[in-house]
Parts: sequence; structure tokens; C-alpha cells
Amino acid sequence: MALPADLYNGKWRFKVTIDEVEAGDFNEVQGLTVQREVVEYAQGGENEFTRKLVGPTRFTNIVLRRGSSDSLDLWNWIKECIDGTIKRKNGSIIALNQAGDPVARWDFKEAWPCRYEGPDFDSREPGLAALAIETLELAHHGFEMVKG
Repeated sequence: MALPADLYNGKWRFKVTIDEVEAGDFNEVQGLTVQREVVEYAQGGENEFTRKLVGPTRFTNIVLRRGSSDSLDLWNWIKECIDGTIKRKNGSIIALNQAGDPVARWDFKEAWPCRYEGPDFDSREPGLAALAIETLELAHHGFEMVKG
């Protein structure tokens, strides 16, 4: 099934907001994964199989890669967490069409930065030094997907 023309390349056009403020420009987002754990239960007297029960829901961390920002707001949030003051924030990953209009969004809740990796500097590759964030990983309490 072909995608409508306004959705082509939507996978590669997105923005990230945290508390409704654009967080920076990132080249990659990973971790929009949710799964229900399976708990196997061996019922007494039943030796041919185990029952599979529904376990807890698990959300993977959201990983933002190769980003930059001209604001220190994101770094200040990371620094607060490093210093022991965990401030949980809500955010969104918003897929955009070619015109820049939102077509879908994944709203995550109560996130906090659990890992930061700064850029590698290499004088042989101009432009790499301009990247302020190589990796930012956010722990969170789940997400919901909504249309546009």
C-alpha cells in the first residue's frame, strides 16, 4: 500500500519537544518501544506446559542521537539530574510531513535524562565540533501515540 504524498519521508522529518519547548535538532531517535512481559507459571500437577500470564508493561528508554541546540536549557536539565535533583518532564517526538506539518506524535511522560554523551572532537573532520550532543538517553514512564 502506497503512502499518501504528504507522508513520504515522514520518518526522517521530526522534532523533539520537552515541556512544549523545542529541545534541539537531532538526527536520530530510538526507543519508542513498549512490550508486555510474559510471566510463565508452572501450575501444580500440570507437567505438559506452563501458563503464560500477563506481566508488567515495559517501556525502553528514548535515545536521542547527534543533536545540537543553541540553548543551554537542555544542558541545565541534564546538569540538575547529575547534581541529584531529578526533574521529570513531559515531551513529544513529532513526525512532520514535507511541508513541516505534524502528522503523528509520541507523547512521553515524566522523563529525565539518565545518560548524556558529548561530541567527539576531530580536527580532521570539520563540522563535527558543532554537534553539542552525541547521545541523550531519557528514562520515562511511558508514551502514547496520537495523530498529528
